[in-house]
Amino acid sequence: MSDSSTKVINLAERRAQRERQAASVPIPGWLVWLHCPKCETTEYTEILMSEGRNHKCGTLVEEKEVPIDVRAEYTISLRNLEILDNLLESQTPSRLLGRFLKTSRDALEQLRAVEEEYQRRMLIIAGTNEVMPYPEDWTPETAGMEVEVLQPPGLMLTEARQPQLHLSPPDQTA
Repeated sequence: MSDSSTKVINLAERRAQRERQAASVPIPGWLVWLHCPKCETTEYTEILMSEGRNHKCGTLVEEKEVPIDVRAEYTISLRNLEILDNLLESQTPSRLLGRFLKTSRDALEQLRAVEEEYQRRMLIIAGTNEVMPYPEDWTPETAGMEVEVLQPPGLMLTEARQPQLHLSPPDQTA
């Protein structure tokens, strides 16, 4: 005799559903942009310091905390690495363009190193060894993020990666 009110629970299905849901939840975090008005240098860090910081020149730096979605930043960075890898693979050396391609390749490899460092910092902010990126069909625009695309090479920059949007403009009275 079969009871139609009995429901079979598939644990594997439930686990997969929880993993899909977890992959779509934003991971809150922050970047801190630092600007030294004396040296005119700008850099970012993932470490908050409530008492302020001094630059190596001794000047108190301007700090601006920028809230971010770590998963979104990580996903965009992965896509940027994919673009850079495709550009690096597409370069074929020739005698005529050899020197130009070497310089171009060096620049692309430097951009790749910057993206890898950014991903490393996203892992630190998330407090984990791995961040699951958003699904392939996810776009920054659907998440309400404004993204600037650098042409060439087609890399995406979020607002969080653009210090000029967060730090006060330099004093032009001098």
